[in-house]
Amino acid sequence: LKPALTREQLDARILREFEAGPNKQFKNVIGVLFPSSLTPVMLELGGIPAEKKIHDISREERQHFIELIKAFPFTITGMGEFKEAIITRGGVSVKEINPGTMESKKISGLYFAGEVLDLDAVTGGYNLQIAWSTAYLAAQAIQ
Repeated sequence: LKPALTREQLDARILREFEAGPNKQFKNVIGVLFPSSLTPVMLELGGIPAEKKIHDISREERQHFIELIKAFPFTITGMGEFKEAIITRGGVSVKEINPGTMESKKISGLYFAGEVLDLDAVTGGYNLQIAWSTAYLAAQAIQ
């Protein structure tokens, strides 16, 4: 869940949070590490009681929690409903891009493709097609 941090860096980050609130409960400290919707999951799987005071958490408990973060296990059990499908909105305006080459109109030699563009499409493969098609155009123009 924290791919940019090594285990050592993550441990140092957690220790900083722990040192800032040694008398706080675990559930009130880890919220800064995760999106709010993930915090309850981490509390459930983390092996540290939510109400446990930070100063009572052992090094072993902290290390186990770090392992959970670095190698978070999950099982895909199925697909969500169509109404839950997500696409990315926003990005580089297509008005600022040459549509035949995907090159920026502002910066020569800069190309854009896929979801970095401000395009919306119905979920169900259309965004994948946009990604492939724009990447193809950019690659052809770069050659």
